[in-house]
Amino acid sequence: MRIFIDVTSSCRSVQNTGMQRMTRKIFAELSRFTHVRPICWNAAGNFYTELGETEYRLLTKPFEVRSHAMARPEFHGQDPFSELWRLLRRRRINLEAEIGPTDVFLVPDIFRDLRRKALPNFLRQTQARKVAIFHDATDLRLPSVYGDRSKKSRPYVEALALFDLVICVSNEARDDLLYFWKKYGCGPAKTCVEPWPGEFDSFVGEAVSFPYRQNPRNNLVLYVSSFHGRKNHLTLLRSAEKLWSDGLQFELHLIGRNVGAPFNRIVRQIWKLRTRGRPLRWLRHVNDQTLWRAYCDCRFTVYPSLMEGFGLPIVESLAHGKPCICGGNGALGEIARGGGCLITDQTSADALATGIKKLLTDQETYARLSSEAHTRKFRTWADYTDKLFENLQFAPQRASATAVSEV
Repeated sequence: MRIFIDVTSSCRSVQNTGMQRMTRKIFAELSRFTHVRPICWNAAGNFYTELGETEYRLLTKPFEVRSHAMARPEFHGQDPFSELWRLLRRRRINLEAEIGPTDVFLVPDIFRDLRRKALPNFLRQTQARKVAIFHDATDLRLPSVYGDRSKKSRPYVEALALFDLVICVSNEARDDLLYFWKKYGCGPAKTCVEPWPGEFDSFVGEAVSFPYRQNPRNNLVLYVSSFHGRKNHLTLLRSAEKLWSDGLQFELHLIGRNVGAPFNRIVRQIWKLRTRGRPLRWLRHVNDQTLWRAYCDCRFTVYPSLMEGFGLPIVESLAHGKPCICGGNGALGEIARGGGCLITDQTSADALATGIKKLLTDQETYARLSSEAHTRKFRTWADYTDKLFENLQFAPQRASATAVSEV
């Protein structure tokens, strides 16, 4: 028995947003206990290939390949020339011939490229166990932000119905998936909900010393997110400018990669505020050690995203004992209602400004939310991996691990 895992988005560049980080960690955890074969979709040839040494390093230790901060990390490895190079140098994998009936085919990430057209035939024919992880349907639910993306997203959602099991990262993600399956006339596959673990220190090991956790800067606010439209950066920047204009002193740090045009509205607004002398920094896409330090150094975090399938930065903030200001809708609320979060209307710059001011000036509220954050218990990777092996119907060579699970 073998596990074939699609790691396409996690082995071509150092891009390390939520889905890539989870895919890399899943591969690492599964590989500890059984043989796992990573495969990568080649967009130039429209077929799967083996990983070479570079792809394997990007999958397992991405920041040893390239560690400096970047606005667009995917430009270094996910460009057409790199894809053509891999097409010529990497061995093609014929799924139908190489994946047997006792094997497992695992797809932990979104596939809206031509896999959405190529995979259905394989999924219908193979006798291997087929498992996918579903993150969100935000592009279909937010046409006001993304426009009509059904051309690529509908075939992806329809292909998911051909898997034996679809693991959803939140209750909202499963509800959305079932809704769109029904809307598109798909016979639903079996689903389950498995939230992500909240162990962040496992990503950075012992590279950063513990004292960082003890010295937060009293006026540093952190937002960790890529510059996608639904992440609502412009509303946050308006709320910050309102507070700065009113004389409130605090720093705002943004961590995340740019999306879209190099000088889009978010980037232009950042530089506009900086030219006014506002204490605003965009650290760009950073490595795990820098991200770890940012969580440790901040007073609290904000996460004004309009909609999420899970909301990993909220969990990471709480796992560091740092309160988070966020919305209470959908998957965001599933996490926030457990404590440690100041729930607000994230669509309103005034409401966000009120929340930020409260956590900067109201010590009683800040202390209460900090205490709640410190007492939150999130599932461990040992627990998640145990459950994943169960969902894969694959028996690892080890005793079962146990852990406390809250979300």
